[in-house]
Amino acid sequence: MRAAAGKELTYRLPGGATMTTIVPPQGFRPQTAAPATARAYGFNAPNSRKALAAWRAKYQGYRETIPSVPCLGPSGKSSVRFSYSSNWSGYIATGHSNYNEVYDDQNIPTYSASCGSNASTLEAPWIGLGGYNSGKLIQQGFASGSSNTATQGASLWYEYLNSAHQNPPVYIGHTTKTGHVISQYMTYSSGKVGFHWYDRTAGSGWSPVTVSGLSGYYDGTTADYINERPYGFKLRKFSRQTFSAAGARYGSTFKDLFNLSTTEVRLTTNGASSGTALDTNTRSSSTAFYQTWKRCS
Repeated sequence: MRAAAGKELTYRLPGGATMTTIVPPQGFRPQTAAPATARAYGFNAPNSRKALAAWRAKYQGYRETIPSVPCLGPSGKSSVRFSYSSNWSGYIATGHSNYNEVYDDQNIPTYSASCGSNASTLEAPWIGLGGYNSGKLIQQGFASGSSNTATQGASLWYEYLNSAHQNPPVYIGHTTKTGHVISQYMTYSSGKVGFHWYDRTAGSGWSPVTVSGLSGYYDGTTADYINERPYGFKLRKFSRQTFSAAGARYGSTFKDLFNLSTTEVRLTTNGASSGTALDTNTRSSSTAFYQTWKRCS
């Protein structure tokens, strides 16, 4: 009997992009699959025996794949060029012009409606490439707070923007599991971007997403680790937000976040040093920092 094959789904997106996602067959486990098989289903399994052992350990508890299904949100707008911002907070890795992968683990915090109703508040931690030195930005993360996302938990999304096309975020799924750790990575190569989310606590991964036609949105001069208060929303009150296991690749070189040149971006009420801080960033290791909520915006 032939083994069941995966199912590939294709969607047309705004800005001329195309999304594909491959849903592996029932019973697929990346931690036991041959590297070539894992890669065929969108997982970045290495060939090196040592690297493969560490990679499989990361997916040790993987049990199921949830299909990623796109749903468009409101039109996007996201960029910053200063060390103070009215909507970004976190760290920007600089020093290279060819960043092509960014990755980290993020916990899903709990939220309070003390800053306003769910429809008026939002918090969106993400990783990305670009946006600091230009209007080009490709990003992925999760969000919680507004009426079209999870009130407690996380709605997973990705987005691609440039000065000509302020495309909306694309939501691909959601979870209500506050406190869980989401592993994610994003890769860029010749106009194709791979997006990957994995709930390490639950052992559930969303089917990896590949989006083609994004060369006009790519800026490899920065890798970004950001918590965002999107334009038009108040900052949600959140419990401690941790970015860990954070790093990036430039060319073929991988480095931990704080072994790269970095710029801290501070979120203030007016986007300037004279404003009141809305949260704080605290480094805790070469791969981690955490954010503490300070006040409503």
